[in-house]
Amino acid sequence: MTKKIKATIARYRRLLNKEWKDHNFISDGAGKRFMIGPLYLRIDDTKGAMAHYKWFEKMFDGDSGEPFHRMGWTLTLHRSGFDNAAERMLLIAMLKNLYLFPILFGEDPPVVDGWQGSNWEVLEYITDAPKWMLNLWTADELSWAKSIYYSDQAVKIRERYITINQFLELERPGEKRSELVEESMKLEHGDYSSLGVIPHS
Repeated sequence: MTKKIKATIARYRRLLNKEWKDHNFISDGAGKRFMIGPLYLRIDDTKGAMAHYKWFEKMFDGDSGEPFHRMGWTLTLHRSGFDNAAERMLLIAMLKNLYLFPILFGEDPPVVDGWQGSNWEVLEYITDAPKWMLNLWTADELSWAKSIYYSDQAVKIRERYITINQFLELERPGEKRSELVEESMKLEHGDYSSLGVIPHS
């Protein structure tokens, strides 16, 4: 299994590097870039995962990231001892799909009403994913993640994000909707200035 996964990682990296070499740009419509980090974690290669995420940050600085990719990034940072950075990444990852962490924790999925702008945000995106993607965390790592996810700071961020999306479902195009979309995007990218929340640096 490990040999096969390593071969898959190598193939994905080769295809992405070829696209960059040929076009000086990577479109990656299939989303290979999002699988590499979690695949490294599947074979317990935290060093490889960290190298990938550093490459991803350099190559796709404006990419908001796919839910499992961001969750894997969180785990990689935590395993590497960068807990403040891991906490910041968890706060970003939890908004990529509001069902992601509750299901990771083995809890019933929350009832989430409101506008959803992508299939990445729906419940089925998590429940239909390969099971191994939710089985990468140890019991201690899950306890750490829960302590962040259920902190007052994280709850405040989630509640505001959900409220915004509820308003977006009803708000017509105009200045107010534009303001809400802007605030939502800032929250998704880790800017919590509208809430007066400052994550650990």
